[in-house]
Amino acid sequence: MRQITHLSSEEIDAIVQQARANGNPLYWIDGDLLRELKPDLIITQELCEVCAIDSGSVFETASKALDYQPEILTIRPNVVSDILQNVRKIGAATGFGQRGTELADSLQSRIKTVVEGVADVENRPRVLCLDWLDPLRNTGQWVPELVEMAGGEERLAVTGGLSRELTWGEIVDYAPEYLMVMPSAFGPERVRAETAEKLTNLKGWNELPAVQMDRVFLFDGRIPTRHGPRVVDVLEGLAKAMHPQRFKGISSYEVLVKDRP
Repeated sequence: MRQITHLSSEEIDAIVQQARANGNPLYWIDGDLLRELKPDLIITQELCEVCAIDSGSVFETASKALDYQPEILTIRPNVVSDILQNVRKIGAATGFGQRGTELADSLQSRIKTVVEGVADVENRPRVLCLDWLDPLRNTGQWVPELVEMAGGEERLAVTGGLSRELTWGEIVDYAPEYLMVMPSAFGPERVRAETAEKLTNLKGWNELPAVQMDRVFLFDGRIPTRHGPRVVDVLEGLAKAMHPQRFKGISSYEVLVKDRP
């Protein structure tokens, strides 16, 4: 895949929108390499054509490039339980069913710890998670659910639903008490730079409750929207951000960017 991360968020979005409008794919599979690798199992997804290759392209290329039929496992998670089930499915498909089940069970145990840890929280804060900054987009699928599990409310997003564009006026009116910035696929340095450039100079930024209360948190954007075991790290990161006294030292892996914008 040709790397485009050196482009601005606006430029990357324009490429995606143009490809959609013209019906062009964002990714191509190297058929020669696929033939060389001779895979027994191919794992693909039907979730987001921007994030990864769609399953249709995988089936088409595999049928043309290979003279045999590998097992193709297609996953399409929308909520956290789907992700855990996919861990079990992938474990079984790779011949490690027991390990897959054990991993899923351990992830479920960590989720339970967080959920039980905020069960008595009555006044849950308004939270906004941003998946893209130019244009502004919220999160979808499992991220709003993670917010709820961690003791907050994401009222501009729908659990299991799609992300959507937001206007800055909509965000100002919503007045989030916690702002979680997690632009998809961007590492810590890019997240810091994007937040400083795209958000902090907007009219009304300093009046947002989240800003006034120093509750703007930057996440490693490479993690929250990837449907794998590390979504539980994101859950624990959200819990630590909103309820630090309840969850000191809970996360084994750091998903929060240490410096604020």
